[in-house]
Amino acid sequence: MKYLIILLLFLAPLGVFSTNHHMTIPEYQLNNGDSLAIWEKLNIQCESKINDLLRQQAEQSKRSGIINGFRLQIYFGSGANSHNQAVKMKTEFLSSYPEVKTYLLFKSPDFIVRVGNFRTKSEALKMQKSLLYKFPNAFIVADEIALPELINFTTIN
Repeated sequence: MKYLIILLLFLAPLGVFSTNHHMTIPEYQLNNGDSLAIWEKLNIQCESKINDLLRQQAEQSKRSGIINGFRLQIYFGSGANSHNQAVKMKTEFLSSYPEVKTYLLFKSPDFIVRVGNFRTKSEALKMQKSLLYKFPNAFIVADEIALPELINFTTIN
């Protein structure tokens, strides 16, 4: 009986911590799609200068339409046939993943094919793992990416 009570005492808190609490906030409550309002709702304690810098960074990103992010590089080559190889690789990728943006870049004398617009490295890693069979040499690179489109609802954990 003692062991049963002790076991229940140890397992009871696990049930409390394992429940997921999600709060969904409609976009119209975020100051007309302004993602900066999320920071204010989170109640993070820091100096006002840090908030000012974050706000400036977000405004600059909005103006330029570009933020720092990640892409997967699936081809890199130079030489006489490298352009044809790059186009072939891009076409092969698009046939399997038509919804993912692809970029064919030329940085003299190299042709590069990069895919995706990932805000975090973990997003890029998920995609990289799904590409391992067809594109085993794909690797993650830091790059400037296009701002992602806003969605109607934001989930805050």
